[in-house]
Amino acid sequence: MGNGVETILSDTGRFQDLIGLNEDEPNEVFRQTLSEKFNEIEGLENLGLPRSLIERVAFFLAKENFPTLAADSMPIFRTVLKNWFDTSAIFVRDGHNNALRQHFNSTTPRLKFYEELKWTVIAAPKEGAILPDCVALAVDRSGLAGPAMFVNWDELAAIILPVAPNKLLIGTTPHCEPTQLPDFNEEAARSSHDFFLAPLKNEYFESLHKRLGERSMQLSEEGVSGALEPYLTMEPNIRDQVVPPLPLDIVGQSDEPWQYELSLVGCGDNDDIQELTSTIQSVVRSLAQAIPLHRLDGITVASDYRAAVLSLDRGYEGASAPETVPKKIGQGIARTISVHRNRCWKERIVIDARAAFSLLAAESDTVEWGLYILVSQLSEVAIIEMIDRHFPGVLMQPIADPLQGFLYTNVHPAILDYLSSHFSAGFGNQPVHTAMKRELFISAVREMKSAGLAARLEYRYHGNVDRLLAIVMPHISYVLQFGADLLGHCAASGVDPFDSEGELAQALDTTGLRHWFPIFRDHLERLRVRLSHWDSFDEFLALNIHVERLMWQLGMLPWFGPEGIRVDVPLGTDIEALLAAKGNC
Repeated sequence: MGNGVETILSDTGRFQDLIGLNEDEPNEVFRQTLSEKFNEIEGLENLGLPRSLIERVAFFLAKENFPTLAADSMPIFRTVLKNWFDTSAIFVRDGHNNALRQHFNSTTPRLKFYEELKWTVIAAPKEGAILPDCVALAVDRSGLAGPAMFVNWDELAAIILPVAPNKLLIGTTPHCEPTQLPDFNEEAARSSHDFFLAPLKNEYFESLHKRLGERSMQLSEEGVSGALEPYLTMEPNIRDQVVPPLPLDIVGQSDEPWQYELSLVGCGDNDDIQELTSTIQSVVRSLAQAIPLHRLDGITVASDYRAAVLSLDRGYEGASAPETVPKKIGQGIARTISVHRNRCWKERIVIDARAAFSLLAAESDTVEWGLYILVSQLSEVAIIEMIDRHFPGVLMQPIADPLQGFLYTNVHPAILDYLSSHFSAGFGNQPVHTAMKRELFISAVREMKSAGLAARLEYRYHGNVDRLLAIVMPHISYVLQFGADLLGHCAASGVDPFDSEGELAQALDTTGLRHWFPIFRDHLERLRVRLSHWDSFDEFLALNIHVERLMWQLGMLPWFGPEGIRVDVPLGTDIEALLAAKGNC
């Protein structure tokens, strides 16, 4: 048992399992631990926040800070374990003696059980009975013998112990008397742990010594391993998992004819238009052999990318105008947008003309860049198709839980970006793409903090939560989206998302998200390795916790109450800024 505990404490993953931080949301182990602490914290009920929200915040912060917790506590646990090993002989002896005293000084269930047996003295084997170190044997209904301490009362047939070299005391249950007893000496030797006592020293008893511990060690190991199995059995590391093969109905296209529209807007009478059209068609045709692209409505190549995105006919009432990336973060050049055509949901790709025409450039690096942009968007079309085939009609339907629906809107693009960037990582110049994606993510992180804190301070004066969310949530979505894009690309390429200069690490540190980032990475990767083998859409909704995490970082606490979705913005987060502003008035 001690060796098993030592194994657990030497592995941070197993230790994380042990304290209930191995899942994505609060589990029963964590809730039980936290419930004991709730009563110790004075004034917690005065916050006016639901317990479930406090649990989620506490759980995720504990999960993020687990590496620090493990580094601080594991040496202490190992010291305690070493001291326990050093004193284990005394500990076991005293524990055994105390158990015996309690056993015979009171009416225990075991003692009462023994009193109900039918006891008889019978003759011992002709060679003389040995005394095993376990003292008594138990025989079950199938005739299998073992130490009595391991007996299953429901299966017991008899208990046997030697009272003299020539006498055995046997107790049988009223409902089950054994018709044939096993060889006592042989089974007693097998059930002994370290030794047995024999009346004589001869060849027969020496031969029994070879059977010493066969049965007792087996039962001891089964008992210990059974107790430790939940903590010693670990899921393979997500980086070591192999993605299961895609179902046959997901891979590539069927034999059905399919069409998509290719339009060039504002590109003039460029002589290269025909060549570009042919090149794009060739890429789509080739890629369609590997991934499903029936959902592709069309590809728009536009000289004014922003205008093309904003003016796109979505095909349904109430469609909001798609947003483009703010210039403070980066320059948008391509995106995939859901549209409704002929009673079907499809995907439209809009690409900046400069990116599209790079496919015709003389320089190979430029061509690779243009190809990567196109393949990334086509991969997203395929990913959406895979999800829709696995969960028909789910994607464009409102989510029943209003809060989950509100949160998922902001993490959905990140899921698509992670999967599609993983698919398309093999195209183009890997180091260049990594650097570009990292730069976008860094800009998004910094802009989220800057714009989010400024918007929150303004909220203190206007008090309009919807106005606050209209500013903050797009920035949160961009951080998740660009972070997922970087992580998916790096996971497929086998490179570190962090730069050697430490710029990304600094951006995450100053925003308080350094420990969150690897958790986000692992959660996305777990979703990917289950590609098209997902059990339910809840696996996607589980990523909503990361939207909440970024909202918490900006001092906003979303939850669902009797009045609907609520977002609490505790005043204490801005008290210093408000006092400073008042002092300057």
